[in-house]
Amino acid sequence: MKHTYTVVGLGVFGSTIALELARLGHDVIGIDLNPNLVSDIADRITQAVVADARDEKVLRDLGVHECDGVVVAIGEDIEANILVTLIVKGMPKPKVWAKALNPNHHKILEKLGTDHIVHPEHEMGLRLARSMIYPEVTDYISLGHDQFTVEVRASEQLAGQKMEALHLEENDLQCLLIKHLNEVMLPPPLRYEFKLNDKILLFGTLGNLRKITKYL
Repeated sequence: MKHTYTVVGLGVFGSTIALELARLGHDVIGIDLNPNLVSDIADRITQAVVADARDEKVLRDLGVHECDGVVVAIGEDIEANILVTLIVKGMPKPKVWAKALNPNHHKILEKLGTDHIVHPEHEMGLRLARSMIYPEVTDYISLGHDQFTVEVRASEQLAGQKMEALHLEENDLQCLLIKHLNEVMLPPPLRYEFKLNDKILLFGTLGNLRKITKYL
């Protein structure tokens, strides 16, 4: 289903989001005060505008109040970030994602009722550190309460072995699916022999997932 999104702030973080949303087939309005940033992205999203998003009339004239979601990606001016978030949260329709710069900023965004608060530098730092320590992990999603889904790659050590080689049951973990090339096995067959570079989706607590890294 096609949606319409607005991204306020077209630095590296905001422009990356805007371009990916556009690539996924959605309409995207990009807003920034910097004409160079707007020009860089103008021909790759639905609409790119040099405008002051702190002005509610400007946002409404652009149709932001009718969007499905708004990303407040302003990364340097905390005051502007908070004010834009406050204005958009006063609009009944859009869900709001806002970039937080520090813990106090996070608390303010939380009090404003921001639907999703992101810390991109912090989260990317965590991902990088974990990928350095656990190179078999290609992606992960935190589900809260220490529950994670983790995508891992079958190494040479695991290739040719079956599910029991992962010791999932004794570590209270589940294998949700296996992807071999373009074939997705859901649920995964218990007697399947892993092939090199298979993608395996696992679910469980972080502590238990760490226990089986030696088998991957």
